[in-house]
Parts: sequence; C-alpha cells; structure tokens
Amino acid sequence: MTDEARLNTWNTYQAAWGPVEDAERRRLLEQSVAMDCVYTDPASQIHGRDALMVRISQTQLKFPGAHFRNDSFVVHHEQGLFRWTMYDGLGQVFVKGESFGRFGEDGRLIQATGFFEVPPGEP
Repeated sequence: MTDEARLNTWNTYQAAWGPVEDAERRRLLEQSVAMDCVYTDPASQIHGRDALMVRISQTQLKFPGAHFRNDSFVVHHEQGLFRWTMYDGLGQVFVKGESFGRFGEDGRLIQATGFFEVPPGEP
C-alpha cells in the first residue's frame, strides 16, 4: 500500500466524522475501517465498526456540522501520525489534535487513537 493510498484511507475515515447521512457514514467507514477496529480517544474506547458508527453519530448530535481537515501526515510500516483540526458547523476551529492509526493488510484502519483536549459537552 502506498503512502498516498493510506492518506486516502485516512481522509475517507475523517469524512465519516463529518455531517453526512448515516448510510453515507456507514459506506465511508466500510471503506476505511476494519470491522473489528479499535478506536480510542480521551473520552471513549470503542471496539468494532458498529460501535464507532454510534460514537460518531453521538458527536454529530452534540456538535452539529463538526468536520475535520488534515493538517499533516507522516507514515511508516503500516502506521501513521495525523495532525488535524476539527471545525464546528460554522467553520470555526473547534479542536486541534493528533491521531495515530494502524493499517491492516487490506489497507483499512485496524486502530485509530486520538489525542486532544476534550471539548466541553463531549460524551
């Protein structure tokens, strides 16, 4: 898998966190995240794609319109470090953070771990 392919997978995963319909979110996650993925951040630890879908939906309910922009990306040995900015529904900076991701043999994420200060109101 090329670095560009890994970045595309990551961007697809980030798009699933945005303000999209559930069917589109599921499609994006199926493309980018393994069924048995592990997701952790300061507020949660999630096992499996279905649980991740619920977690993302909860975030959109609390922070409607929130979406990511990838600021930088470095990768080696099927893992990557991603620096990102999350914007609120009005396009204002909401959260800045970093995430670590591990890619499986099929190129989808098997692990995603976010590091950021938890915004007020986050579950």
